[in-house]
Amino acid sequence: MSKQEELETTEYSSDEEVFTGEVVWFHIERGYGFIAWEKEGVKQKDMFCHFSDIDIEGFKLLKGGQQVSFSIGVNNDGEPKAVNVKIIG
Repeated sequence: MSKQEELETTEYSSDEEVFTGEVVWFHIERGYGFIAWEKEGVKQKDMFCHFSDIDIEGFKLLKGGQQVSFSIGVNNDGEPKAVNVKIIG
């Protein structure tokens, strides 16, 4: 099974793998941005983040440079995206 197939068939629950990263940029009007992150010490492709996947109270907004934690889910096209995004610093 390829990594993409694994992502598409994975059910995401409270025991999912959690990563940390830094917000590269977030466009307030469009409601999305990207997170820089590493896996096992290797820089990965910046992860897409939609405002609906940000887990905070009130207006869901991220700022460049913020440290966040997140899990990996998939969008409607089967592409990876950050889910359960939480500000940690």
